[in-house]
Amino acid sequence: MKQCAFYLLLLLSVALHADQDHATRIAQHEALIAQEPTNGAHHFAFGDYLASLDQQEYYEKAFTHLKKATQLEPRNLQWLFRHGTFACRIGQIHESIEAYKKVLTLHPGLTSVLYNAGFTFKTAGQLELAARIYTHIIATNPDYEPARLGLAFALLAQGKYKEGWKKHLWNVQKQGKDSPELRALIADGALEGKRILLVPEGGLGDTLQFVRYAQRIKQMGAYVTVAVQRPLLELLSECDYIDSLVALGTAIPAYDARATLMSLPTFFQDSENTLPQNIPYIFPNQERVAHWKKQLQNDHTFKIGICWQPDTHNDVSRLPIARRGIPLSFFNTLGSTPGVTLYSLQKHEGLDQLTDLPNHVTVKTFDNTFDVTHGSFVDSAAIMQSLDLIISTDTATAHLAGAMGKKVWLLLPFNTDWRWLLNRSDSPWYPTMRIFQQTQPFDWDSVIHNLHTIFFNEVFHQHS
Repeated sequence: MKQCAFYLLLLLSVALHADQDHATRIAQHEALIAQEPTNGAHHFAFGDYLASLDQQEYYEKAFTHLKKATQLEPRNLQWLFRHGTFACRIGQIHESIEAYKKVLTLHPGLTSVLYNAGFTFKTAGQLELAARIYTHIIATNPDYEPARLGLAFALLAQGKYKEGWKKHLWNVQKQGKDSPELRALIADGALEGKRILLVPEGGLGDTLQFVRYAQRIKQMGAYVTVAVQRPLLELLSECDYIDSLVALGTAIPAYDARATLMSLPTFFQDSENTLPQNIPYIFPNQERVAHWKKQLQNDHTFKIGICWQPDTHNDVSRLPIARRGIPLSFFNTLGSTPGVTLYSLQKHEGLDQLTDLPNHVTVKTFDNTFDVTHGSFVDSAAIMQSLDLIISTDTATAHLAGAMGKKVWLLLPFNTDWRWLLNRSDSPWYPTMRIFQQTQPFDWDSVIHNLHTIFFNEVFHQHS
C-alpha cells in the first residue's frame, strides 16, 4: 500500500509540475506580447504553443493569436497555413478557407493547400464543393492519394455509393488491399465451392459492420474463413455463415482468394438499395441471454444501455470537432427519471466518471466478469436482448446493437466519417438506428436536448 501511495503522489507531482510549466510558459508568452504587441512572431509562437496543448479551454485564445500573427504578416505562408489548419480543427470553417485563399493568392496551385481546402469543405459538410476540388487536384496530379481518398469518401458520405465505391477501388488497389481473384469470382458468379479468406481492417466496430459481407459470400456458395481480432472470437462464433473462424496471428487455412472486410463493398459496387441488410447478422449466446433475462426479470422499467466513451487513444487522433466521447453527466436526466433504468455498457475508459454521479442519478453496473469470463461483448450482446434501447457514442457497442437489430440511438459529433452520411438521422447500414448529430462544433447540449425531446414525447410516453 505504501508503494502504491508513493506512485500516486509521484503522478500527482508530475501533473502539478506540468500545470505549473504551462502556466509559466503562458505567462512568458503574454509578457512578450505585452512588450511588443505588434510583433507577429510573438503572437504566432503563443498561438502555436496553445494549439499544441490540444485542450478545448485554449482553443479560442490559440485561434486569436494565430489569426493576429497572419494579420500582422499577411504574406507569411507558414503562418497562414498553420492558422488555416487549426481553424479547421476547431470548426472555424470560414476562417480556415480564408487563410487558404490567401496562400493560394500568393502561390497558386499548391497541391497541399488545395487539398486542405477540400478537406475543410468536407469537414463542413459542403461535400459537392470538396469533391470538385479533389477532382481538380486529381486531374493535375493523378497519383495524389489523399485527394483520391477524399473524393471517394465525399461521394460515399452523400450516399452516392456506386460512384464512391468505384472511385475507392483506386485507393484499395494503391494500398495493396485489392483482390482481383475475388473480384473476378464475384463478377462471374463463380464462388460456389471456393475457399474465401476475409481479414479485418480498422477497429472492432469496423469488423462488426462489414462482417455482414461474409454472409453474402457464404450465400453465393463459398466456404468462408474469417480471421478476426482476438476479442471478437467468442462473439462471432455464434455466426453460422462463418465456416472457419480464426484469430489474427494464428495459422490460416488454405484459400483460393483473400480480401479485407472493408474492401468488399468496392467489389460488389453496392448502392443504398443493395447494401446487405440481413439484420440481425450477429447473434448472442443463448445461455447468456437466458442468464441476463433472469437477472433483469424483476426490472419492469424502461431499460436503457448506455456507452459514452470510445477508446481514448483513437479519439484524440481525430480532429477536436470529430471526437466522439461525451461526459457521463449528459445522462443525468435519464438516470434520475422514475420508470427509467440505465445500464452501463461502457468498457475501460470513462468508468471513473461513475464515481462522480449525483446521488439522485443511478446507473447500474456489472462486476469485473462482465464481457470477460465468456468473451468480449458476449454479455453485452446477451443483455441487449433484455433492454428497450441502447444509446451510444460512435463505438463498437453501437455497431453491435445495430448488427443485432436492436433499437439504438447513435450520438455523433459535428464532423464524422462517411459511413453515417450527411444530414441523415437514419442509416442504410442499420435499419434500427437513429442518429443524433451535432449541428455546431462541440455542441452536445443541443444533441442531448433533441434526444430528450424525442425520448419523452415519442418513446417513454408510449411505454408508460
